[in-house]
Amino acid sequence: MRRLQPAAFANTVESGRPRCPTDRESGRSNGGLEIKTLTLTAGELAARRPYQQWRFLQLTLILFFWMLVYPRIERTWLAHLLLQLVMLDVMLVTLWANPEWTRIRRVVIGLLLVSIGSSCIGLLPLPRDYDRINATAQGVLHLPIVAACVAGVLTFVFRAERPTLDGIFATVVAYLLVAIIFAQLYSIALIWNPDALRLTVPLDQLNPQSRAGEILYFSVVTLATVGYGDILPATEVTRMLAAIEAITGQFYVAVIVAVFVGMYAAQAQHEIGERRSRARHED
Repeated sequence: MRRLQPAAFANTVESGRPRCPTDRESGRSNGGLEIKTLTLTAGELAARRPYQQWRFLQLTLILFFWMLVYPRIERTWLAHLLLQLVMLDVMLVTLWANPEWTRIRRVVIGLLLVSIGSSCIGLLPLPRDYDRINATAQGVLHLPIVAACVAGVLTFVFRAERPTLDGIFATVVAYLLVAIIFAQLYSIALIWNPDALRLTVPLDQLNPQSRAGEILYFSVVTLATVGYGDILPATEVTRMLAAIEAITGQFYVAVIVAVFVGMYAAQAQHEIGERRSRARHED
């Protein structure tokens, strides 16, 4: 019996009926034993696992919704709650896509719980110095969580053997998460140096949510190498961060395009091989 590639999602049974009426089967005789190969297409796999095909789409929509709504929220507790819910959604989808993560799962969940506790402390009326320390702690705690989620999402993308809709939206999620990582770094720099960024509005006239929206906007346009120039890095640290982010954005797009082109090419070769194999069997 020949070994079947997992990319084809093939199952081999002995003289049995297909497990699903939509399965395509091909048979050949090997020493009097009939072998049937059941092959599922990507569309049939999606029909059997519908929820998995939309998990990164919903996460993309959630992130876009959060980016639009978060700067307009005036109540601090509601902004903190929305942020933690988004982080929880990102973490759950990433762990769902990587079920083999057993040890990392515990670490990420623990960091998220500590981050939630730090967020609750931030709602208390603290002195200015303690408030800065707590805000920095929240940003530092978010960094490994988001970085682990980026690694998990990209692992899911690179592990796939054929392009899927879920994989395409997973790359969008990873791109947005990279922008969030750099936004957290800019926020930490701005906490300790109010002149780290030249915002469109003076810093003392912005509430924390509006300030976060300005920083996230700057991070996204820098990652996309758009560079409108309305917000500028004003210190050595933020300038270097902006340069690193721009390089990361260009490198990310180049790598992802190459990965998907390779997937499409491999899938095309696999389908051509299947058609030739069926043609030989029919002859």
